[in-house]
Amino acid sequence: MGLLSGKVAIVTGGGTGLGRAIARRFVEEDARVVVCGRRVEKLQETVEAVGGPPENVLALPCDVTDQAQILGLVKTAAGKLGGIDVLVNNAGVMRFGELGKADEHTYELMMRTNVWAPWRFSVAVVPHMKQRGGGSIVTISSIAGLKAMSGAGLYCTSKAAVQVISQTLALEHAADHIRVNVICPALVEDTELAVPIVGEEGMEEFYGKLRPLHPLGRNGRPDDIADAALFFACEESRWITGTVLPVDGGRMLTSNRPKI
Repeated sequence: MGLLSGKVAIVTGGGTGLGRAIARRFVEEDARVVVCGRRVEKLQETVEAVGGPPENVLALPCDVTDQAQILGLVKTAAGKLGGIDVLVNNAGVMRFGELGKADEHTYELMMRTNVWAPWRFSVAVVPHMKQRGGGSIVTISSIAGLKAMSGAGLYCTSKAAVQVISQTLALEHAADHIRVNVICPALVEDTELAVPIVGEEGMEEFYGKLRPLHPLGRNGRPDDIADAALFFACEESRWITGTVLPVDGGRMLTSNRPKI
């Protein structure tokens, strides 16, 4: 018996990085998992990478900025797997730039992906969780939502917003035994989040600059976040809701600037 035995989970942004690691961790604990994202080939790679019984992992393509697709995915997931117990709002985008130079397209992209999508997904799963007697919603935010960072204002704004939305949902659905918690990673390697900013060829240099900023001596790994998501998803956190948890190697204890 795993920690999530008998549970059904949806993981958004499940085709790569954190989403893939979370799906793998959940399946290891006997959950049945729906992974969603825009790229079908990446979702299939996740299905193959996760392992376990093939009936325990379902890949469903979805554009998380499209409400009709969100509602369709939630309905299909509940219908095929018998309900929904856990939602992990993991899909997200990151863009850098000074606020004075930011454009409307970038603002719209980050707000629709990082804020609107988790809100709409959370609202959509609530009726299904009520039918199961409760559930757990886990949203992946960022320490950028806790600490202003020069050159990342829109990203910080989106992550701060989704944290408050999550805490509001935690209050509104506590009586339904639906818990809502937030994980705030620092930089995590082996993800695609920074690729649009520095390019594939610049990733290692980018990682190298950030490693010394973490007191524990390294950037995060997807499994670090997957283990935190598992904790919030399972009964071991049954009396925890509305929590915003930095999982950051101590990054929040330091300044925003590298050592000189």
